[in-house]
Amino acid sequence: MPETEHHSLIDGVLDLLRRKGSRLLGIREIQERLGLPESSRDALASTLDRLEREGKIVPVRGKRYSLLEFTPFRSGRVRVSPDGYGLVYSDGEEPDLYVDRRRMKGAMNGDVVLLRVDPRKEKWKAIRQRRFLEAEVARVLQREHRTVVGRFHQGDPPWVRPFDVRLDEDIEIDSESTLGAREGEMVNVEIDRYPERGSLAHGGVIERLGMLGEPGVDIEVVIRKYHIAHEFPDEVLREAEAIPLEIDPGEIASRVDLRDRVIVTIDGETAKDFDDAVDVTRLGNGNFLLGVHIADVSHYVREGGALDREAFERASSVYFPGRAVPMLPERLSNGICSLNPRVDRLTFSATIEIDPNGRFLERKFFRSVIRTRERMTYTDVNAILTEPTPELRRRYEPLLDEFHRMHELYELLRRRRDARGSIDFDLPESEILLGELGEIESILPSARNLAHRLIEEFMLAANEVVAEHLQLGNQPAVYRVHTPPDPQKIEDLKSILEEFGHKLRADPENLRPGELQRVLKQVAGAPEERFFTELVLRSMKRALYSEECLGHFALALRFYGHFTSPIRRYPDLVVHRMLGEMLATGPMYGDRLDAVRRRLPLWASQSSEREKRAEDAEREVIEWKKVLYMKDRIGERFRGRITGVTSFGIFVELEEVFVQGLVPIATIGGDYWKFHEREHRLRGEGSNREFRLGDPVVVEVWEVDEDRRQIAFRLIEAGGQPVDERKERARGSRPR
Repeated sequence: MPETEHHSLIDGVLDLLRRKGSRLLGIREIQERLGLPESSRDALASTLDRLEREGKIVPVRGKRYSLLEFTPFRSGRVRVSPDGYGLVYSDGEEPDLYVDRRRMKGAMNGDVVLLRVDPRKEKWKAIRQRRFLEAEVARVLQREHRTVVGRFHQGDPPWVRPFDVRLDEDIEIDSESTLGAREGEMVNVEIDRYPERGSLAHGGVIERLGMLGEPGVDIEVVIRKYHIAHEFPDEVLREAEAIPLEIDPGEIASRVDLRDRVIVTIDGETAKDFDDAVDVTRLGNGNFLLGVHIADVSHYVREGGALDREAFERASSVYFPGRAVPMLPERLSNGICSLNPRVDRLTFSATIEIDPNGRFLERKFFRSVIRTRERMTYTDVNAILTEPTPELRRRYEPLLDEFHRMHELYELLRRRRDARGSIDFDLPESEILLGELGEIESILPSARNLAHRLIEEFMLAANEVVAEHLQLGNQPAVYRVHTPPDPQKIEDLKSILEEFGHKLRADPENLRPGELQRVLKQVAGAPEERFFTELVLRSMKRALYSEECLGHFALALRFYGHFTSPIRRYPDLVVHRMLGEMLATGPMYGDRLDAVRRRLPLWASQSSEREKRAEDAEREVIEWKKVLYMKDRIGERFRGRITGVTSFGIFVELEEVFVQGLVPIATIGGDYWKFHEREHRLRGEGSNREFRLGDPVVVEVWEVDEDRRQIAFRLIEAGGQPVDERKERARGSRPR
């Protein structure tokens, strides 16, 4: 059945079941009321099965269907805690239902489930200062895990303990399907029977990954845990191999030729896929002309082909220390699509004329061909603009004027961004340096330098004008949206800020980003800066992809989308296609417009989901690397600062190594320590001494839990005083 007909059938079924008097119908009645011929019976049955799996309809009283909203059932994705209970996300970013582990009925973490909520016996469960309505799983609609990664154990029968602590039941292994796995080895298991009441899941080993601690095994485990596609199917590789590595002269002739322009890429030292290049020129009227040139991936990855289907499935490249899992095969990502220096490459260009006040004037979008002059790094460009060495001056002499023009334009764009109230989160991230054999040499904070900021401003400008052009041109697209924060979270933030002497001068219902920007500037350099930055981040909603142009709260922009990274992000590829079609034939209309609009929500939701999966996997590998690094340093002492205070201990970030760990409150001793939540302090009841955010400490690495990726410290000094001395003084001190 053609896709348009399939979507029409879905809409028809849902509309029919929504009408009064038609809310409980069998398949024959649905067929008759929709006027469908007998030949469409199989297509209708398939549609009903799909709607049932998606949790939109439910069969009641046999095979009579009802919309879920007219029944006592709910549906959603369950997230299982390490303690075994589940929280269900049925609508939105926050969970709203609680499922006791005894009522999970074989549901596993991530499954989409049908839940029964009895309105006559409403029960509520309080968790983490929130109340959730209790429900029980009636049926699993979609299984998240066809495979599970875990540690293999010999036995009769053999079994595997899942690596994910949220999958808290072991998996029996067929003794003939172990692939010779060793005791304690990490393996990937294909499940052939899911857990049910009283019985374990069952499956067979399909991959042996190696022993934990061996180089690279941690990344292999995380890739399987998150079900990240890491091998390209043969049909995808064949389609990629068929793409020439030389550009057809006829294609070059059909494009705007920018090969004589001074265009460069600026990326990290280890980058291999270069999908954006820039240039800045001065116009005769004194204005700047910014050129942002993006790899024209849409020329090679055609809609509906094998490459496109795989790119949609992955939706995002995933970057680990020393390894990348790309969205596109290497022949494209590091080859013909990568804007390598001094070779011809096809690009999609956006040029923006910008006046001395930072106002955007004329904008142009067109397909082009470029030849970048140099592959620059953030380190070298930053040095050229701040402290250039004679060697750098000599090496890049022909480009120095170009970089200084870029710097001038950056300053203009930065002032424009500050003026509109854009929030700039500038927390350092972990940079893990690996040796030749994959061993961890060091873990350092990677702060953004001037070159990072410069490229960021140029990309933001291009993303903004492309989104505006598509929206005002009434062209369907996938937008990057960030909606305003929940007023209650801002109210909570406001209360905490007041405890530290800071004011949030805004109504939480009508908060503007500039007010949060002002608060962050106010705490810049203070001991509690990191704490408040993370607090502001947690108070905000997650940025997502959407078919609607809803604006970007943190950037304080009405129009925003992603245009600048089509090698590694699928929504950028969609935007390229929409922009290209608009330039070639004008705004869409008719059947083509209807077909694209139907697909937009799926493109957006898939991109959002895969982006989060990539971020979670990347974060888990980094935390695991930190644990592996500190495992060999048990007993060593480090200087650090307190970055968090809780009822169960204090979090400390080390200075020499960019690692954070917990000092459990039970290990501090010397007093009875009471947590003052509003002030985020631990205070000794006898001594009245305190542990506060930003306090300098010396800690000893005490314990490392590799399975849970947790690091525990023991406090040696606080505030420059040995803990033992603090204990002695505490006995004689009087409360203030």
